[in-house]
Amino acid sequence: MKKILFFTTIFLTMATAYQYTIFDMNGKNQGTINGELNKSILSDFAKKNHGSILVKKGSKNIVSSLQDLISKQQYYALTNLPKRDINLNVDSLDKEHWLEVEKNEIISICFDKRVLTWETSLTSKILNDSCLAFKVPTLIGVDSLKVNFLKDYDSYNLNYLNSNSTYNINLAIGMKFLDFINEEVLLGSNELGRTIAPLEGVKEEDPEKLVSITNTYLVDKYPVTNCEFTQLMWDSIPKESSYAHTGAKRTQEAWFARKKNSIRNENCIAKDSAASTVFLYQAMKYANARSIRENLKPYYIFSTTTDDESKILSKGEYIIGYYSFTPQENSSIHVSVDTTSNGYRLPYYNEWMIFARGGDKKNRAPWGNSSASIENVLKYANFGTATKHYDSDPVGQLQPNGYGLYDMFGLVWEHVLFEKNNPFLLLQWKPSCLKGGDKHIRLDNEDRASYVHRSWQKIDYGHSRINYSGFVLSGFRLVRKLK
Repeated sequence: MKKILFFTTIFLTMATAYQYTIFDMNGKNQGTINGELNKSILSDFAKKNHGSILVKKGSKNIVSSLQDLISKQQYYALTNLPKRDINLNVDSLDKEHWLEVEKNEIISICFDKRVLTWETSLTSKILNDSCLAFKVPTLIGVDSLKVNFLKDYDSYNLNYLNSNSTYNINLAIGMKFLDFINEEVLLGSNELGRTIAPLEGVKEEDPEKLVSITNTYLVDKYPVTNCEFTQLMWDSIPKESSYAHTGAKRTQEAWFARKKNSIRNENCIAKDSAASTVFLYQAMKYANARSIRENLKPYYIFSTTTDDESKILSKGEYIIGYYSFTPQENSSIHVSVDTTSNGYRLPYYNEWMIFARGGDKKNRAPWGNSSASIENVLKYANFGTATKHYDSDPVGQLQPNGYGLYDMFGLVWEHVLFEKNNPFLLLQWKPSCLKGGDKHIRLDNEDRASYVHRSWQKIDYGHSRINYSGFVLSGFRLVRKLK
């Protein structure tokens, strides 16, 4: 695994001017440090207390114990509730090590060597000289903890410290860490009629092809949920709709209702219902907001335009529909991408195909081919007869694909961008489409909704839905390209 610079390592760097509170193994406050941290200071604290110490950044209030700093309920959870135990061998660690965790999970992480200091902003408690219990944050994203080890297993003498003994443990919360090195993947589709009406039966101009990739990604394990979207976009969601259009008005009022029934900064459960009523522009705004929350550089740049036709202008430059929680004066907005960004974004078409296949280079879909039984299909995709237009079922209820990604088919359509060219003859220059298919696909051949496909047997990796202007409401998941 290669070294990667992330906001978390900057956030917790040893040479930053923050206030730190030091706790011993019993959770007792051992004092504060203002300004620069260095190994000499940390070693002195550890030596004085004859054991590992926990360094909490940004603790402004004077507290006598760790239990006073965090709620009694959280402190109890760290000590007494069931935990997932993770054991790591220090000699096998990279300097930037990734762990995949779930939101709100209680984790016990243990090393095979004695720890000098733990540095983290997580709710956490030292269990012993080698183990720390912590609670994973409530929102999808990345957090981290920094661990300093002793070179000599039995001594806290500064002379025994190894200058190369510091490791960053990065937590991929609700995401998969995918490191492709010369990975052969299959792109495209040779099938006919893979698009929703009015283009049903049109041959797609995207033939299958094997390519080799070397990239590192963080990919959302699940589609973004309603709670995630509501919490992060809280300040953007008004109290009432100003749309005159009935459909848009009802859709946005569903978000107003979710906000009204939510509490600011409340916990989002790992498997909440998937967000299914998001415009393309809103998904991009959410991606930027998630980047900003993690001190990353936003990927999308927005500017006004008088051009009212949605299209690809050039690589990474688009005109899309300007649809949000309230009507805008202009119907379209200009979007460009910041190529220096290290933040979150929507997947591009070929990336979505890679993630959806999950390493599959043979079949039409995760369940096999069109001869698969509906029982086998429903192990991977939530296709059903649900009638709720403004809501969806929970994410992650079915089996994941080969990369550990859930709901790539069924449940909700997903917004996907074309990076430079749209390969489809009748969709040339359009910036986006929808991939995956939603749960409203009928299983009973009854034509109750003209906008949905009537046969689950035609769903495959090439299956798409048009999104001419970005007005089509859908779900989405985000990615970060790390390298």
